[in-house]
Amino acid sequence: MKVNREELLKQLQTVTPGLSPKELIEQSSCFVFKDKKVMTFNDEIACTHPVCLKIEGAVTSKSFISILQKLQEEELDIEAKDGELLLVGKKKKAGIRMEKEILLPVESVDATKNWVDLSEDFTEAVKRVQYCAGKDSTEFLITCIHITPDYMEASDNYQVGRYAVKTGIKKPILVRRDSLKHIASLDMTQFCETKSWLHFKNPSDLILSCRKYVEDYPTDEITKYLKAKGTKTQLPKGIRDSVDKAQVFSSENVEDNVVTVHLQRGKIKIKGKGVSGWFSEVKKIHYKGEEMAFSVAPQLLADLSQNYNDCEITKDKLKVESGKFSYVTVLNPIVKKLKKKKD
Repeated sequence: MKVNREELLKQLQTVTPGLSPKELIEQSSCFVFKDKKVMTFNDEIACTHPVCLKIEGAVTSKSFISILQKLQEEELDIEAKDGELLLVGKKKKAGIRMEKEILLPVESVDATKNWVDLSEDFTEAVKRVQYCAGKDSTEFLITCIHITPDYMEASDNYQVGRYAVKTGIKKPILVRRDSLKHIASLDMTQFCETKSWLHFKNPSDLILSCRKYVEDYPTDEITKYLKAKGTKTQLPKGIRDSVDKAQVFSSENVEDNVVTVHLQRGKIKIKGKGVSGWFSEVKKIHYKGEEMAFSVAPQLLADLSQNYNDCEITKDKLKVESGKFSYVTVLNPIVKKLKKKKD
C-alpha cells in the first residue's frame, strides 16, 4: 500500500515515549501495529495512535525510524511479506524483520473511559515541578511527581517545587517524572483516571498512559520548606543568557544536567561543567549574605529568572514564590577547598 513517508514518521514519533531502549518486556523496543493503530509499552508508559499502515505485527523501532528518516521519497510502498516489513521506493528497497505474533502485554493497561478536559494549568504545572524530581532509581519517592486534587509537587531532597492547580484527580497519587514529563510537549487536552493508570489524550487521538502509584509522600515536610522566610533580593537580568552558555557543557551530563550557582556579596556566578569543558559567568546581585552554593537544572533556573525575578534568601535556603508556583532550594555553604582554588 502507498504511504506518505512524513505522515507515517510523525505518527511513529508520537508514540516513542512508550519505547524501552532495553527489552524489559517482550517487544517493548518495538512498534506494534494492530487495528489501524501503532502501540508502544514499557511497563511505565503506554502509547497508542492511529496509523496509516494497515498491518498487524511488531517491528524493531530503531531500524524502522532510522530508515524512514534517511529515505527521501514522499511516498513509499509498504507491505508485510514473508516475515518482513517491505519498504519500496524509487530504485531502492528495505526489509525489516517483523514478528507476526503480538506479545506486548498492552492488555495490562486499563481501558480508558469518561474523558474530561484537562486543566489549562496542568501542563504548566508539570513543566515547572518536573525539574525538582530526582533521578536516583534507588529512591522511589524522589523520582515521582506527587499529584493531589489542589496542587502538584516534587522534590529530590535538595530542592522542592509546588504548583497550585485544580488537577481533577480525586485522591493524591504518584507518577514517575520520566513518564509524566512527556505530556508537556504533546498538546494534551483531556485525561481520565483508572485503577492503575492516568491517561492523557490530544486532538490527534494520541493516548499516553502513565502508571500511577499510591504511597505516602512527605507533603508536610515540603510545606515547611515552602514557608521559609528570608531577605528579599532579585535575580539579575540576563541570567538566562548565562545559563544558555553554561548548559552547552552541563547538558553533556545526560543523567545529571545541572549548573552550579555561587552566591557571594554583591555577585552571583553561574557555572556549567561537562565532559568536554566548562563555562562560568559572574553577574552583579544585591546580596549581602554568606557565601553559598547550590545546583539547579538549567532550564528551571532560566525560567525562574525570567518569570520570577524576586526571591528570598535565608542562611541555608533560596526561595522563589510568585502566583501559583513556589520553589525552594537548599543552599550549602561552599566548602573550604573551593575557597582555596579559584576558577
